[in-house]
Amino acid sequence: MTPFGIILGSVVGFLCLCGCIASIVVIVRVLHADSSVPRVRDGDKLPPAPGLLSIVIPAHNEERVIEASVLGLRRQTRRNFEAIYVLDRCTDRTRERLLSAAEGDPRIRVIDNTSCPPDWAGKCNACRVGAEAACGEWILFTDADCRFGPDLIDAMLSLAHANGTALLSALGRLTYKHRFERVLQPVATTVLLRIFPLNKANREASKRWPFANGQFLLFQREAYDAFGGHAAVKDALLEDLAFARGLHVARRKLMVVDATRRMEVAMYDSVASMRSGWTRIFIESLGRRPSRLWRTAIELTVVSVILPLAAFAAVTLGVLGVLRGDSGAIALSTLGALAIVVGFSAIALLHHRQRAPLFGAFVHPIAALCVAYWLYDGARMLRHRIPVRWGGRAYVLEPR
Repeated sequence: MTPFGIILGSVVGFLCLCGCIASIVVIVRVLHADSSVPRVRDGDKLPPAPGLLSIVIPAHNEERVIEASVLGLRRQTRRNFEAIYVLDRCTDRTRERLLSAAEGDPRIRVIDNTSCPPDWAGKCNACRVGAEAACGEWILFTDADCRFGPDLIDAMLSLAHANGTALLSALGRLTYKHRFERVLQPVATTVLLRIFPLNKANREASKRWPFANGQFLLFQREAYDAFGGHAAVKDALLEDLAFARGLHVARRKLMVVDATRRMEVAMYDSVASMRSGWTRIFIESLGRRPSRLWRTAIELTVVSVILPLAAFAAVTLGVLGVLRGDSGAIALSTLGALAIVVGFSAIALLHHRQRAPLFGAFVHPIAALCVAYWLYDGARMLRHRIPVRWGGRAYVLEPR
């Protein structure tokens, strides 16, 4: 073997070793988090929570998903609730399809909102409008693209009541109807959970990493009002994180629950909308800091692209070396094969944890490159003051 071959083999072998270690760390962390995150089923055996529940659903041009939202609420085992749909400057058939699915159900109310103050984010303003009309001791803010299993609300209310939480949030299962969802969603979600590990979100206050998911925010009404409601987060593009951080500072109890078996979310219907949505989420989750977006993109590229490529390179070089009779070739190919097996096991576990089809695991490096580009692009948008579009409006975000 030539000196160059020895150096190349050593570098590739070292990268394979790093890949094995990184994959084992991922597996251990996922299994540890899996054992410590509360499940929605934990609320099934708890006493029912008393009081009226007000459900506020802001909807801006949601004709694609509004019927499933209404039907999911009407099928709930809990009957003591009111659902307030705030149609926020809709220009499509959202109202028509909503009323058709409601079939005159008296628990479902519709409010038309035709304006938004310039210093408010659109969704926050629509939630405020709904909250002002709500009468319940509990108030749940959810999105129109969420689909609830029949016994979701009862179980979540029981958990919130039994644990005395000011804000209980839930993480649902994303839909995988389209191929781009099956490929890209698991990677994007993994990046978000890397930023906000759920087991750390449920720690005691002094060690907590505050996190909440805006698709399901269940408040004690007293805690919501004491915090200042949506007026306190009126300009936040991720109001869920703003609520979690603010309530954490106020030393109120937070809780995040795994609801992937009873709650499904159809977030995006195109690659363009997915890219725009996740870029906004990453920008806000990483504190509008371009450097953090860059670092996260580099980490994702190294772990999910470079290390797997090194493993395949090790197998290839090892096989060629065996044919030439090179010493150490068998060890190199074996190390590469081990890195591939352990790495794929880690990716498959992440997909299984998200209830995602295994198909996406086979193209994980390609998906990781796409998501890394979204992160790079988010940093570029911040630095060049390129507007972020959300809810029909454009926002120029200042980097921090």
